[in-house]
Amino acid sequence: MWPNIRYNMHLIPALVDLRIVQRRIIFDDFVIPEKRLNYVKQSKGHLGLVHTKLWESNKHNNRHTLRLDRVIVNAILSKTGPHGRRDKSRGRPASGIRHLLRREIMLLFNMEYSKLCQILLQNIDYKSGKKQDITLVMPDLSLAINELKQELISIESGLVNHLVFKRMWAPCLARLIELAWINREASKNRSKDC
Repeated sequence: MWPNIRYNMHLIPALVDLRIVQRRIIFDDFVIPEKRLNYVKQSKGHLGLVHTKLWESNKHNNRHTLRLDRVIVNAILSKTGPHGRRDKSRGRPASGIRHLLRREIMLLFNMEYSKLCQILLQNIDYKSGKKQDITLVMPDLSLAINELKQELISIESGLVNHLVFKRMWAPCLARLIELAWINREASKNRSKDC
């Protein structure tokens, strides 16, 4: 069966599970796609990446609280464009800050490592403002955050003592979301000015 499925236990995805990459097992001349749980997929119109419902599954995930800067939370909520899923599933479409945060986390894990290193190096002494607690159902990302930290440190050894990596995985993830959002908004503003 799938290698990262444990029955009656919550899943702890690895970094490779959260990134959009082709995974294959190669036997002599025969190539088989590796069976893994999909946390990320290409949108139907190939316009970008979307997170799957596995992020929201109560069966596989626990509730976790992220403490994010209130200004960033309000900026994410005021984002223009469609907020939520457009499919024929039962119930209301997923929307709101929890759904938007899952998307931001998914985009963070699919960001190029060199870009993430650059963002962290530009914000060595980053301190967030007044925080807002947001509880959401999502996978335990402790393993993925640890692997991401090791990847970033292998690229840039100066990140070993970065403030973002001083705490546990949830505060680290919150600071990474904030920094990625700030960087994305700054780059949008720079492109508008040109």
